Amino acid sequence: MKKKAGQAPNSVRAANIRSNELAPVSSNTPSRPRAASAQPVRASAQPVRASSGARSSATGSNNVKSTVKTAKSTTKRVKAKKKSHAGLIIAIVLLVLVLGGGGAYGYLYYTGFFKPHVAVTNYDGSTMNAKAEDIYAQLNTNTFYTGTVIDGIEVGGMTVEQAVEAVEKSHSESPVKVELAIKLDDKEYPLNITDVKVEYNTKAVVDEAFAKFRPTGDSDLNQLTECYNSVEQLKTTPMTFETTYTVQINGVSEKVHEILDPLADQFTTTKDAEIGEFDTKTKKFTITPEQVGMTLDIEGTIAAVNKLIESKTYSGVVEVPTVKTEPEVTTEKLNANFGLIGSQTTKASDNANRNNNLNQACKKINGLILKPGEEFSFNKVVGQRTTKNGFKEATVILGGQYEQGLGGGVCQISGTLYNAVLKSDLKITERHPHAWPSGYVLDGLDATVDWPALDFKFKNSSDYPIVVVMWFESKDRTVHAEIYGKRFPDEQKIALRSEVVGVNGYGKTEYVEDKTMAVGKTKTVRQAHQGMTVKTYKIWQDKDGKEIKRDPITTTTYAAYGKRIAVGTKNPDGTIAKFDPKTGQVSGVATATPKPTAAATATAKPTSAPSNNTPTPKPATPTPKPATPTPKPATPTPVPPPPDNGGGNEGGGGA
Repeated sequence: MKKKAGQAPNSVRAANIRSNELAPVSSNTPSRPRAASAQPVRASAQPVRASSGARSSATGSNNVKSTVKTAKSTTKRVKAKKKSHAGLIIAIVLLVLVLGGGGAYGYLYYTGFFKPHVAVTNYDGSTMNAKAEDIYAQLNTNTFYTGTVIDGIEVGGMTVEQAVEAVEKSHSESPVKVELAIKLDDKEYPLNITDVKVEYNTKAVVDEAFAKFRPTGDSDLNQLTECYNSVEQLKTTPMTFETTYTVQINGVSEKVHEILDPLADQFTTTKDAEIGEFDTKTKKFTITPEQVGMTLDIEGTIAAVNKLIESKTYSGVVEVPTVKTEPEVTTEKLNANFGLIGSQTTKASDNANRNNNLNQACKKINGLILKPGEEFSFNKVVGQRTTKNGFKEATVILGGQYEQGLGGGVCQISGTLYNAVLKSDLKITERHPHAWPSGYVLDGLDATVDWPALDFKFKNSSDYPIVVVMWFESKDRTVHAEIYGKRFPDEQKIALRSEVVGVNGYGKTEYVEDKTMAVGKTKTVRQAHQGMTVKTYKIWQDKDGKEIKRDPITTTTYAAYGKRIAVGTKNPDGTIAKFDPKTGQVSGVATATPKPTAAATATAKPTSAPSNNTPTPKPATPTPKPATPTPKPATPTPVPPPPDNGGGNEGGGGA
């Protein structure tokens, strides 16, 4: 084959490049066949350089030596850089020699020799140099890297969907136990909430774990190297992820209202301490403790429970917020301030029926407890004065005169109690005086009652409960009334005074006809009573009896009454004589006609033949009775009236 002019120098240059490239390869691996077969190439090149006359054979020999030295020096530098590149360099040199300059470059480019490489470290500590695109392809997988653990589950090799399913299967449907309660007045009320929803963040955690150590591409060689190295480390040191959950609890408001709404009124009510029982004999009492009122903050309770849930605390007790209202009367105050505040004793007459009625009325009142603001009614408490209720007939004032009636005498009970109530500074709401003053209390301080027309009432106007104690002492025929309540400050007490401020004199004597009483008989049914006006007062005294102030009670006016005398008008024959109410004279008195006595005119009939020794009886002669004298007109004779002890019910109280 003919050569064109100018080819010789190029051929020489090419041979030199090849020789220079192959020298270190043949030096390092003299036994390889590829290096041996290269010798003829170098030999055939020498005649070309000789025929040209450029250099002598000696010079060529020197050039070869020089080239060999250069190759050895290059080989040493390559070895020093990295032994692992030696094989790669040898292969490249051989390819250059075989294929020539242009073909070798194409092959290297095709195989990616000129593409970016990264030096990475494997899990066992070994290193390697690999193309960046290969490392990226290895990392850019659709499955989890080995060594990825979520909630204790190894998800390496799983897809995202498979990992979500595996993790969710491991979750408990009820990971929390809801045990919430509210507390009120030291008592706990469980809420019993059943509407509980639990939501896990499984998908978010799985996505986070999957994205760990994923490179964004193969251009950032530092990131790519770090991602690969980290993924390799997962094989010996797994990375763990934990899911969390949120708890949604519904129905808190409904449950709280369900518990607290019924209690709101109960706890809102403020109750004073009260006298529970009172022993009227020992004068000792028991106390029902006070109740502190509490306004319940229901909405505040709901907010507190929800706040507890939001803090991921699902078991606990929430105190119900309250606003307390303290009672006026406490147990402590009762013990310190409760005692006898007013009393009254009156003397009764020696009348068995009347004293029976006094005793019955006392027993019905004794031990009565009135709370602040409550009202006492005599007729309501004592009831109607009937034999069924234990009452008997006794003297009463009826129509302005003394009569006999059921319950006679009970006005002494109402009058005695009236005085004790005044001394206790309680409010009188109804009181009626008698027709005239009563002897057992001061003028103007009596109080009559009559079923159902007239009543005696008073109200507990204090801020403490009161206890009314009454009894009749049969030994000395006395009536006792005591009232226990809030003591007056500084041991003060109240005394009662009455003052007659006007006198009207006595009325005229009256005569009344009594058709049931025999002619000639009379009786006084009412003594004469002087009319008067009386003022009464409360005298406030200190503990030593010194007057502090004087409060008026009432002004009572009693009408003037003359003596009233009943005159009998019943004749012996049953007829009624004439009666003059102005003078009390009786006229038309009938004379009694004696009834004939049967004469003993009967002749004794012989029962047998007369005997010579038996006298013959004589006929009986009737003896006339003395004639009944003609009665004279009756002259009223004063009869001592019954004791003026106030009688009983004005107008009667029985049935």
